[in-house]
Amino acid sequence: MLCLQSTYHKTVRLSIKRVTGTIIGISFTVIISTHMIINGWNLGLLVLLGGFITKWLKFDKTVLHQVALTILFVFVFEHQKNHYVIDRMRDTLIGVMVAVLIQLVWFRLILPSKQKIS
Repeated sequence: MLCLQSTYHKTVRLSIKRVTGTIIGISFTVIISTHMIINGWNLGLLVLLGGFITKWLKFDKTVLHQVALTILFVFVFEHQKNHYVIDRMRDTLIGVMVAVLIQLVWFRLILPSKQKIS
């Protein structure tokens, strides 16, 4: 639902940014976190490096926020629950698909037909 925006194009753009940030955050954390213990310093270091990588790749702040959140969640929860990475990616994709479907159904099919009636 976080991807749902006022227009279809904005929803798709934000959805792409969320998926991109999630993929970067997951990839970065899985590669590096296996060699680290869980503590605040390591988490801070991962978020800082993930932010630098995101800026180096010239992504905007939406992708940066998603990278930071993904690093936080994956670093903490992957050690507690196996397969959290898969759950995180699946949940992000489901959220993106639901937002796009709502845009397609509600704003492209339902609202135009109501506007024609009035």
